[in-house]
Amino acid sequence: MYIISERNLSAKINQKKFLMRVLTVFNLKNLIILFLISISSLSYSQKKDFVLVLDAGHGGNDFGAKGPYAFEKDVNLSLVLKVGALIEKNNKNIKVIYTRKVDEFIPLMTRADIANRNKADLFISIHCNSSSSSAPYGTETYVLGAHRNNDNFNVAKRENEVIYLEKDYKSTYEGFNPSSPESIIGLTLMQNVFLENSLKIASLVEDNFKNESRLSRGVKQAGFLVLVQTAMPSVLIETGFISNYQEGKYLASEEGQNVIANDIYGALIKYKKEYDKKSGKTEEVKEVVKEKPLENTSLKVQFLASFNKYFPGSAQLRGLKNIEIIKSGGKYIYYTGNTNLRSEGESNLKIAKEAGFTDAKVVEFNDKESLKNEYYTIEILLSPKKYKERDAIFRGLNNVIREKNNDVYVYTCGKVTNYESAKRLLENIKKIGFTDAVISKLSF
Repeated sequence: MYIISERNLSAKINQKKFLMRVLTVFNLKNLIILFLISISSLSYSQKKDFVLVLDAGHGGNDFGAKGPYAFEKDVNLSLVLKVGALIEKNNKNIKVIYTRKVDEFIPLMTRADIANRNKADLFISIHCNSSSSSAPYGTETYVLGAHRNNDNFNVAKRENEVIYLEKDYKSTYEGFNPSSPESIIGLTLMQNVFLENSLKIASLVEDNFKNESRLSRGVKQAGFLVLVQTAMPSVLIETGFISNYQEGKYLASEEGQNVIANDIYGALIKYKKEYDKKSGKTEEVKEVVKEKPLENTSLKVQFLASFNKYFPGSAQLRGLKNIEIIKSGGKYIYYTGNTNLRSEGESNLKIAKEAGFTDAKVVEFNDKESLKNEYYTIEILLSPKKYKERDAIFRGLNNVIREKNNDVYVYTCGKVTNYESAKRLLENIKKIGFTDAVISKLSF
């Protein structure tokens, strides 16, 4: 962080005293706590590690924006985990703390509290932008500040409205109205002491996006509530418009997410170098290391095998995302994560174990490899009722097979020999309406 002169520090203190007298958006107790934290953080921290808090926007029952290919909450989480995996693999002197590592709802105030409690040196919140029109596209990185135009206000308003999902939002955010520009005026002064460094990391992020030939809409200022209460340099990155068909597909893709994660990681490393230089530290920081992807192989974490059939979102899956299910030998085998990078596979394994699946393991898949003496089919229905292949319930499906297992009829459809084809078949069957369908592996 930059050293602030005694005169400037005095001015900042006077600004904050004035703010406490006139501001009624939050209660005085919260303001005083934040003020004391910010003052104590002005000088360079003597901690051994640089502490970075990565925040995946939205989560749980807060889906964020919906795109044609994915929900925002899922893209945000995937990007955060990828950035975190890069740091943990290459930079042991950076301590990464996540506001969430699974699909769960975290209140905005709690996200900031996590950063403040851990005396973070930098807070990065990752999001996707959205528009009622599918035309807009491009990246934006925000720092806390006054709304300069209606577009900036509308982006912040959409993100701030998350507070309505919180049970005690009226008491937690006393009098705050996301639809009112006046609600944020004055709060921005609390982050002014960190504005220079916030602008620095924001510029580095947008520069890296531009270097990847993406449209950068620039560094902007707006009143994001999640940034208001953080007592350190903080930015909110809108990685693209999930509502745009082309960019939304890019944001949902493994390739696109890997590029975006590397861009954010590269900006962080440049920022950390300058941070160390100004503080007199001489630790070496590794440059961006682009790990070579595995060829024709994907890595998934097998975390559960059960005779019970659970679905994404079930409490038994503990918030793990990107769930794939394959029925084999009468059991449902559950997998999470899907990557062609070893570092991400290990990171996904760590998350599964932290969620309580201590026996989880990384397994390799070759989605295009043909099975020998086995095949994949789609289990479309389990029912005690006996249906015929041509019954209305199976409209749109051909060659439905019925088998009885104890007192339950198992209905399957299709026969393919590689997993890639099975996934396509599953997707098509779900579109017909069999949303509980799963892939099943059987012997010839």
